[in-house]
Amino acid sequence: MATNEIKMGINLRQNKNTKNSGYGKYYPEVDVQETLSLKGFAKHMSDHGCIYGRDLIEGVLKKITQCLPELVSQGVPVRLDPLGTFLPTCTVDKPLADIAAMEGADPNAVVKGVHIRFLPYGVEDDNITSRRFKEEYCSLEFRNIIDTQTVTIDGKQKKVTTLKPIATAIAELKAGGSEGNGGSQGSNSQGGSQSQGDSQNQGGSENQGSESQGSENQGGSQNQPTTFALTISKMGSGSANVTKDGNAVTSGASLNEDDELEISIIPAEGTTPSATLNGSSIELTESDGVYTGNFAMPGQASTLVINTGSASGDSSI
Repeated sequence: MATNEIKMGINLRQNKNTKNSGYGKYYPEVDVQETLSLKGFAKHMSDHGCIYGRDLIEGVLKKITQCLPELVSQGVPVRLDPLGTFLPTCTVDKPLADIAAMEGADPNAVVKGVHIRFLPYGVEDDNITSRRFKEEYCSLEFRNIIDTQTVTIDGKQKKVTTLKPIATAIAELKAGGSEGNGGSQGSNSQGGSQSQGDSQNQGGSENQGSESQGSENQGGSQNQPTTFALTISKMGSGSANVTKDGNAVTSGASLNEDDELEISIIPAEGTTPSATLNGSSIELTESDGVYTGNFAMPGQASTLVINTGSASGDSSI
């Protein structure tokens, strides 16, 4: 049972791709709050009955941020039990055609980027992956419907993202109104907090003032690219995660076309993992027992299926 009393907000976005089997359905996205700084995290730790003061905790955390990248840059994975392992992976720029091409080759011309990857710990009582993390830590509540539309402002077309509290959309539907996903700014969400601009989240801090999705209202909107939902399913007893630019990507995330994503898999012992995107296989490369692969997000809502080896049910990550 979840131990966190502060709710995690879940927003919903409608799939508008008429060629996709999920057309018209609503997919979940986490209502991500303002990022907590290292100093804020240290204060949070010290306020949780820790015997060490904020300054000492902050000093230790700063040292970790210095030493961990140093070790990972040397090819040394760092495991912080019971959270998980930080490890390096690389993406390709120009693959070498054959062995002859290796002579005198510059690895900087072959490797496009090196990323610090995080694999959550997935063993017994310390398992914080996927469903287990949700069940043990997260208390969820629905909040808003997200919608991105093209509008004309000062003669220019711009992408505008708006939020409508789900409670408002349901009330409009019952009243015979349309199920439009427009912003309906200023009304209350299901969680009881006011939306967009003057609301506060349940942790007591200020909400994101309609900037949580990177947008403003139509009076001063910003350009927003069209995004597509990525559904991620995991099968097997191994562990896996997906990242974009080193940041974790979870099932239902909205991504831009051609966004580059990376898969990292630690398979069940004695097994070989696999991954498919919309039914097409993704090539995986093994190094020290970790399998990695890369793909670009298609211009449509897509499904990524990861088999970590010994099939024992499936889940979303």
